[in-house]
Amino acid sequence: TTKYCYAFDEGDGKNKALLGGKGANLCEMTQLGLNVPPGFVITTECCRHYLEQDALPEGLMDEVRAYIQRIEQQTGKQFGGLTDPLLVSVRSGSAISMPGMMDSVLNLGLNDETVAQLLKNTDSKRFILDCYRRLIQMYGEVVLGLDELIFEDLIEDFRIQQGVKKDVGLSERGWSQIIEQMKAEILEETGQPYPQDIFKQLYDTVGAVFRSWYSPRAISFRAISGMDEAGGGTAVTIQQMVYGNRSEQSASGVAFTRDPSTGTPGLFGEYLPNVQGEDIVDGFHSPHALSEQARLTRGDKVGALETRMPEPYEELVSFGKKLERRFRDMQEIEFTIEEGKLWLLQTRAAKRTIEVAVRVALDLFDEGLITRLDVIDHVPLDGFNKLIQAVLVDEANTDILTTGLPASPGAACGQICFSCKTAVERANAGEAVVLVRDETNPQDIAGMHAAKAILTRRGGMTSHAADIARAIGRPCIVNARFIELDQQRGTLKVGRQTLNEGDWITIDGSSGHVLVGKVALKIPELDEYGQRFKALLEE
Repeated sequence: TTKYCYAFDEGDGKNKALLGGKGANLCEMTQLGLNVPPGFVITTECCRHYLEQDALPEGLMDEVRAYIQRIEQQTGKQFGGLTDPLLVSVRSGSAISMPGMMDSVLNLGLNDETVAQLLKNTDSKRFILDCYRRLIQMYGEVVLGLDELIFEDLIEDFRIQQGVKKDVGLSERGWSQIIEQMKAEILEETGQPYPQDIFKQLYDTVGAVFRSWYSPRAISFRAISGMDEAGGGTAVTIQQMVYGNRSEQSASGVAFTRDPSTGTPGLFGEYLPNVQGEDIVDGFHSPHALSEQARLTRGDKVGALETRMPEPYEELVSFGKKLERRFRDMQEIEFTIEEGKLWLLQTRAAKRTIEVAVRVALDLFDEGLITRLDVIDHVPLDGFNKLIQAVLVDEANTDILTTGLPASPGAACGQICFSCKTAVERANAGEAVVLVRDETNPQDIAGMHAAKAILTRRGGMTSHAADIARAIGRPCIVNARFIELDQQRGTLKVGRQTLNEGDWITIDGSSGHVLVGKVALKIPELDEYGQRFKALLEE
C-alpha cells in the first residue's frame, strides 16, 4: 500500500521531491528540536495522482484521519472540539520554492457550532470571530474560486461604516455581521451553503491546494523561472494552528538570517503584532522592524520586536543561527509568537539577487560553513553577469519625487505603467516600463517580470513585491506611502506634483529614491566580493 502521509518527526528532510521543500524542512526543524507546531505532510506523489485522476487516492483520507489523531494526542486538543479545538493550516509546498504562487487555507476546523460554543466560554470573542472569518474568506477564495474582491470590499464597507482604518478596529458585532454576509455571498455565488462538516472542509481544501499547482500564476512563475514541469506537483502540509492574532503579546513575522538586500550578516526582517501570517506579506499592511538598529535606520516609530518582546527575539536569533548551520545557507523563516511563545512555521533558502548571492556565499565560506566548490554552487553562473547592476551616474543633481523602502537593489528607468497586462504588452513591443501598484500579489508575476523595475505604495521589505523582485533581479521600492494612485485617470501624485501613465521615472532600489524622468545610469566596477568570486572562478 502506498504511504501518502509523513509526520514531521518521521519524514526524511532530504527528500524534497517527495515531501516538498516546506514539508522536508519542517521535518528537519522538528528533528532538530526547534519549536515547530506538530503536523504531517501529504506527498507530491499524491498530488500527481490527483491531477491525473481528478480524485484523491483511495484510502488517503483514512490515513489523514489517523494523522489528525496523532496531532490531537500531541496537543491535547480535539479536531472539531467545542472547547479549545484543534485548528489546522493546510499549505502548499513544492520541491522548488514558489513563494505565494500556490494556495493555503488557515484556521480549518471551525463551524457555526464550535464558534457559538467558544464565544460562550471565552473573553477573546474578537479573536474567535477573526479566525472564523479568515477561514470562510480563504475557503471561499481558494476552494470555491470566488473573487477575493468580494470579501475585501465587504470588509472595507464595514470599516467605513464603523469609522476605522484597520481590521483590528472593527467591533465584535461588526465581525459577526461580516461572517454572516460572507456566508450569504458563498450561498449566492455557488448555490451551496458554507460547509459545516469539518472533514469536508479538510478534504476539499487538500484537493484545492493540489489544483493550485496549475493556477495561472504558478504556471507563469515556473515558466519565468525555467522550472521543469515533469515530475512536479506540490506536497501539502497539515499543521496545528498557532495564533499571532491572539493578543498584543502575539505577532507574526518573517526573518532572514542575513539582510536579503545587502547580504550583511545578522537577523533581519519584519513583524506585525496581533495578526496572522498572511497579513505580513499581503502588501496591505506596513510591518515593523525586528531589531532596534533596523528600526532606527528606517525611522519606524513603532517599537522593534527586540524591545517589545525581547525573549522571543533572542530565541529567534538563536534558532536562525542553528538553521543556517544546518542548511549551510541564508534562511528565510516564517514565525508566529502566541502569547509570548515563539513558533517556527517554515524555513527555506532566502531569495536574493546575484550580488547578494555572491557576498553570502563568500561569507559562508569564510565562516567555514561551505567549501570553495559550494561557493560556486551557491551562485547561478548564468546570472553572474547580473552582478554588475546599473546605478545612477549623479544622484546629487536628480529630482527626487519620493522615497520608499529599498527592497531590491539596482537602478532602472521606465515609463509608468499601472496595469500588469499593459506592462506585458508594452514590454513585448520593446518599451521600458516601471510597474507601479498599490501592492502586488501572486497574479502579477507576468507584469513584474516584464517591467524594468517595480514600485508599490504599500508593503514592507518582506512583502510579495519585495520577495519576487529579489528573486527575478528587478530593482524594487516598496512602501512609498506618499504617492497617490488614480488608475482610472492614469495619474501618480506626490503632494502637488502629478505624473501621468507613460511618463518616465527612475527607480533606485539601492537608496529607495523615486526620481522624475529618465536619469543617466552607469555600470559600476565589481566590488570586493565580485572580484573575489571572479578570481575564484579563474582558479
